Amino acid sequence: MVNRQEYDITMSITGKSILKTIVYYDCLDYPLTKEELEFFSFKNENGPAKDDLIESAGGFYFLKGRGKLLKIRKERNELAKNKWKKALRAVRLLRFIPYIRLVFGSGSLVLGNTNKESDLDFLIIAKHGRIWTARSLAVFLLNFLGLLRRRGQITAPDRVCLNHFITDKSLHIPRKSIYTAQLYARLAPVTRDEKLIDEFIKANSWISNYIPGWPECVKNQKANVINYNSNIRSFLEKILDTKFGDWVEAVFRKYNLHRIKNYHLTYKSGGRVKADDDSLEFHPDSPELIILEKYNQKMIGLGFEDLTEDTSFD
Repeated sequence: MVNRQEYDITMSITGKSILKTIVYYDCLDYPLTKEELEFFSFKNENGPAKDDLIESAGGFYFLKGRGKLLKIRKERNELAKNKWKKALRAVRLLRFIPYIRLVFGSGSLVLGNTNKESDLDFLIIAKHGRIWTARSLAVFLLNFLGLLRRRGQITAPDRVCLNHFITDKSLHIPRKSIYTAQLYARLAPVTRDEKLIDEFIKANSWISNYIPGWPECVKNQKANVINYNSNIRSFLEKILDTKFGDWVEAVFRKYNLHRIKNYHLTYKSGGRVKADDDSLEFHPDSPELIILEKYNQKMIGLGFEDLTEDTSFD
């Protein structure tokens, strides 16, 4: 049953920002709780929103007529719990890989919006100067164990997708939109390095221009944090913190750049592919533009063209 009173209280506090947030998540077929709205609502917008556009039921908020999303969310939340268990097993293996400093759960996994075909996304922070070594060894290990999503796979249920690495000296995320703001505000630390987490938050203070609840979003994300200590990793780093390690890094860099430059999806329109010593990002099929265009169409349809977003990127 729709609860009008609970909805009215929330709307009186935040106005258009609530509507904007609910419309965005409607594009993901994902109703929100009151707590999620408090943490992840977009910045306040001037002017009131129409009272008849949003409904609430069962503790969730959604656009009018979209009550079917409650069942979808609950089903996807249950799927995500099982996928989290598999993700944590993969991270326990990554603790043996040298130069991985921090692992965040990302994407639909963290949101709890997975389906049966969903893979397991991570954002990984590696030591500066060893990003190619860290990713290459992680790819080798998980691929050998049959846990890695391979290049070109259309779907890879429960496989790990090592599609985003940055370094501890290049923590800033340059791409700015409501999509990336929500994506990175939802990150959940799976390993713990409080100093590095704080540095990441500081480097991406721009997110607070979109989501005032940042950085408390990351600090309050509920994820199982594993013990990331490993004598094997420490031993390998001692071996590779040498001229030999510099040579290994250069070999991995040359090999991977050749593969990336000769891969047809690297140049796919609308994708985000970047490969250098600061960042390795492989999102040739990024849903960003699709979601933003869908969001804009919904806003225009609701009569709020002033809340649409720019979809032109450099």
